[in-house]
Amino acid sequence: MKIGILTFHSGYNFGANLQSLSVQEILRNRGYDPVIINYRNPLSVEMQRKQTRDVQADMHERFIRKYLNLSPEFSCEKEVRDYCNDEFDAVFVGSDQVFRVVPKWAPKAILRRMLKGSYSTSWSHTDECLPVHWLPWTKNDRQSPGRASIAACATGTAFLFLGASLRRQANVSLSNFDFISVRDDWTRLIVGWLSRGHIKAKLCPDPVFGLNSCFTIPQEEVPNIDVSQTILISGLRDKHWLEQFAEVAHEEGYKVANLPDPDREFLFDEIDYAIKLPLSPIAWYSLLSRAAGYIGSRYHGLVSCVANGTPVVSIYLSKKPQLLKMNSRTYDLCSKAGVTNRYQAINWLSRPTPKCVFTKLWDESSQVAMNKYATQAKEHLMEVFDEAISCTVGKRDF
Repeated sequence: MKIGILTFHSGYNFGANLQSLSVQEILRNRGYDPVIINYRNPLSVEMQRKQTRDVQADMHERFIRKYLNLSPEFSCEKEVRDYCNDEFDAVFVGSDQVFRVVPKWAPKAILRRMLKGSYSTSWSHTDECLPVHWLPWTKNDRQSPGRASIAACATGTAFLFLGASLRRQANVSLSNFDFISVRDDWTRLIVGWLSRGHIKAKLCPDPVFGLNSCFTIPQEEVPNIDVSQTILISGLRDKHWLEQFAEVAHEEGYKVANLPDPDREFLFDEIDYAIKLPLSPIAWYSLLSRAAGYIGSRYHGLVSCVANGTPVVSIYLSKKPQLLKMNSRTYDLCSKAGVTNRYQAINWLSRPTPKCVFTKLWDESSQVAMNKYATQAKEHLMEVFDEAISCTVGKRDF
């Protein structure tokens, strides 16, 4: 049986690529024929190319071609709709921020138009229609493909600014899903609100928690860098703070290295060395799984560390205080793992010392809690997949 996967597989983003691979391989290991629906919004493609150096963009494209089982390429909703109806027994939407919507009159969208003089080219932007990942077309009959969302996320959605038309469309689209699972409590709240309380979405861990059980990293993808005694840091750019942290780490026998994001490298003299681009998504995951520790703001950096037992401190970087933690993906995960002490805001109001962050990294009781959660998350993830399959493919009338 063929199952289509509609997600952000083509993003120049380590986490987006890894979660696509994870969903595909979990379904393949369960005996199904998964196909990544190769939908590429032209505006999104243009935006990513502008933000990412060619050499790193090519690395993501190489990963997509080599590891993902792709459909023909589509650039509009009608092509996706027709292909899904003709080819699949079920369509799985997600994981990642597939339910995120930026309505036209949201404050950030208005500000972006004023500053840039044009409308947003964001993949999540919408005018009066829902994005394609909501499967916003009519479900014709019982022979239509089943619909399921896997660990869908809507963080960043200004849902209070959704107009009446978008709310109605969302209600209809959600009711057409046979199974809905979400990644965080914030998205669960939004799904319940948009469905007028009729849908209580299942919580589902990020699919990357299941990557190790369904995919073996090829040896040629493993970086030739020994990071077993190195603490990787990404996002932090305070030279004085990094210098002090390196001193603390060196006293305990550790090195410190910067781990790049897909759109930038972090090159500072204050640390021992910097890992440079280009870097494949699998190599990035491999580094996090083998490192002595990780400090950073990336959501899938946190997931990759928890899944592999790597000590981690998740940081929230902003110039202003965080007013609402529950819409943070990283805080949500730390909360579910029972390790909120490993979520650390860094801004003008909250300036933890390097020694404080270093101590959090090696906190024994929270590490035990994270390791326990990683085991439970993998088991729960597989249960959600089985239920999604049962509610879609399992109920088809052949």
